[in-house]
Amino acid sequence: MMLDVRGLTAPQPAVMIIEALGKLKTGETLEVIGDKPFVDLLPKLEEAGYRIEVKEVSGFFVLRVTKTEESKELSMEVKECDDKLEEITEDTNVAKLLKAYPESLKILVKYGFSPLENPVMRKTLARTVTLRQAKKLLGMSDERFNAMMAELKALEKR
Repeated sequence: MMLDVRGLTAPQPAVMIIEALGKLKTGETLEVIGDKPFVDLLPKLEEAGYRIEVKEVSGFFVLRVTKTEESKELSMEVKECDDKLEEITEDTNVAKLLKAYPESLKILVKYGFSPLENPVMRKTLARTVTLRQAKKLLGMSDERFNAMMAELKALEKR
């Protein structure tokens, strides 16, 4: 199976890779070509028992992921949460935040989380990242992230 994630913004490539891996049978290999070396995903793949190989080819990166007998399914699911989060922090899962505070969607989109406007992406993408991880994936400055966090924390007081 082949997947081309060049030109996509994070975390879309990770979401697509995890979904494609769920379709592999033992012994099958997924080949992914991308702009970046997949460094955030590699530890998760190794921990889950996949055999991985990354090569740089003509300025792009090719990731080969083979499902082994020991491979565990990677999940994008999060546990259901209460309607109220204890506290919104950098480690808050985006899906949990959206469930507890639906109005947070407008704030997240305003600060560059535009894929969340798509309901399908909210069901998949949001379940895979925390606010801190999203900051890193989007390349958001500390100043902008702190401003967003202040707006999100204001939701707790309502």
